[in-house]
Amino acid sequence: MNNKILIVDDEMAVRYSFERAFGAEYCVITAENGLEALKKVTTERPDVVLMDIRMPVMDGMEAFLKIKEVSPFLPVIIMTAHGDTGTAIEAMKQGAFDYITKPFENREIRALIEKGIAISRQHAEEGCLCTDGDGSFDSNDRIVGKSNAILTVCKLIGQVSKSDVPILITGESGVGKELVSKAIHNHSPRKGRPFVAVNCAALPENLVESELFGYEHGAFTGADKRRIGKFEQCSGGTIFLDEIGDMNLMTQAKVLRVLQDATFERLGGNQTIKVDVRVIAATNKNLLEEVRAGRFRSDLFHRLNVVSINIPPLRERCEDIPVLVEYFIKRANKEMDRNIMGITPEALKTLRGYYWPGNVRELENTIRRAILIAKGNILTEDDLVFVKQTTLKGERAICSVVEDMVDCMLMSGEERIYDKIISEVERALISRVLILTQGNQVKASVLLGITRVTLRKKIEDYGITTFH
Repeated sequence: MNNKILIVDDEMAVRYSFERAFGAEYCVITAENGLEALKKVTTERPDVVLMDIRMPVMDGMEAFLKIKEVSPFLPVIIMTAHGDTGTAIEAMKQGAFDYITKPFENREIRALIEKGIAISRQHAEEGCLCTDGDGSFDSNDRIVGKSNAILTVCKLIGQVSKSDVPILITGESGVGKELVSKAIHNHSPRKGRPFVAVNCAALPENLVESELFGYEHGAFTGADKRRIGKFEQCSGGTIFLDEIGDMNLMTQAKVLRVLQDATFERLGGNQTIKVDVRVIAATNKNLLEEVRAGRFRSDLFHRLNVVSINIPPLRERCEDIPVLVEYFIKRANKEMDRNIMGITPEALKTLRGYYWPGNVRELENTIRRAILIAKGNILTEDDLVFVKQTTLKGERAICSVVEDMVDCMLMSGEERIYDKIISEVERALISRVLILTQGNQVKASVLLGITRVTLRKKIEDYGITTFH
């Protein structure tokens, strides 16, 4: 007998398309809302469920949670046309098998169905333990986007939030690393407890240790009283160590000790202090290169890198720009008491064609500046003065982008900017060609004029995502 798949969608056309596409391979049963789906789970006992989120009578998320109660091992694939990242995080956190957005290709769905059937078969044969969660979604940690890259990040957030393992978040400046760390915290059992963010690059090197671990009275000149450090302040909660690649080796050793046995001493003290803290770290540097150069401890890197989440730069996920612009306009309207209704297609095209060295943070600042100078209630190209200057054609445009990158690095106090600029340009070039060739490395290597072996090595070295 063919394996059963249950399709839950309030649109008849969607249900029919599944029956037509997969009816020969599987026994396809359908339901038009969550309540009907719940009944068919108990009567038909499907192997996999594919369920829409937005439906009348009972929506997909409510139905999914009820299905979990009656059949905890049944793989449920959540599908939606809206790409709500908050729902993606919550669904994965609660144990959804996967989360996909419409439209999708039949081969993509078929691959998920086969994986789900394999899981069902394994549970039927061997059984397994499962742990329920009681998380909720907080709109304050909303991650905006609809690209596959962002949905992948959201899935990882949902999967790792329940545990206490250290997390290493990587990505360029401005991609939203702190936002991801807050989302992990807010979906974890530590939600409601302290979340403390420390920017290691913003603190003078001689103050990082005292800021993190505190100090006793008389520990150094000016220490006129005891001070509690960040680790003690957020005991029971989460500490976010941003730009940890800039932390000195001595402080790295103390952070390693906290990760190993959850203890440390304040500066100038000999009392061992025990804390219960989850550590999430972030960096825009390649920590493996820093380890090889002797600037970062190998043992600390491996302790932090239990789970790694990479956030791709904005230029590699241009499909997120329209929804980000809409979100930033709404937020700026509220904060600045304006009534901007939208943006012209020409202006949006300009934004999509820009390199965005400052990523999402730069996009938000650009929108806020545009709203400040806008004469009407629709943003136009004339309101994007800064972006227009850097999206000129030819050599002049490239020079403008490089100048912006140099300015950003100098302002942040970075060194060795020659190597970094060359790396960024090469990374951007390879990423763009891979996007244009839809990830075909043979075509990409021909366009770039390099061998496929060289291309593969550079993709690995730069950590370039190849899911386009």
